[in-house]
Amino acid sequence: MVIVIIGILMGILFTGWGYISRKQATQKAKLELVGLKNAVKEYFADLGEYPNCPEGICTPGETLFMSLAGFHNELGTLELPPYPSKIPTHLFHFDLSSFDQTKIPDLTHGAGQSLQLWLAQTLGKDPAFLDPWGNEYVYEYPLEEGGPGYRLFSMGPDGKTGDGYTQDDIR
Repeated sequence: MVIVIIGILMGILFTGWGYISRKQATQKAKLELVGLKNAVKEYFADLGEYPNCPEGICTPGETLFMSLAGFHNELGTLELPPYPSKIPTHLFHFDLSSFDQTKIPDLTHGAGQSLQLWLAQTLGKDPAFLDPWGNEYVYEYPLEEGGPGYRLFSMGPDGKTGDGYTQDDIR
């Protein structure tokens, strides 16, 4: 009887812990989205354009990271040393002070260098903002359906969006 009671209590404990963990991850994603959206607004206020990559070389997640971390200028081209960061990148566990200015390759988009590989090696991880479930935040600019503005959200714990998968997206 004692073993059954202990088993029931353990089941309640683990169920409660899973619920609390999911709620904490969702709340963290919401807070990070607020920070990212505020940084995009600041970027737009300073440069008059949303983060973009006119060359189409960077993924949307890389474009968002490089723009808000200070690597893209208002034309969507690269600049080093970086522009001032629009968001505290240490919140996403990136240390931008680690750049050795003497070892920076030619990072123009057309130079044939892999900027993403160089940044990944320098930073020790992919150059993108990740949600609590390890997925890139979805950044869309320009919008597929046209119109002004941008879209920024997390795909939630399942890492999927679109038909049948939007119920856990965090916007």
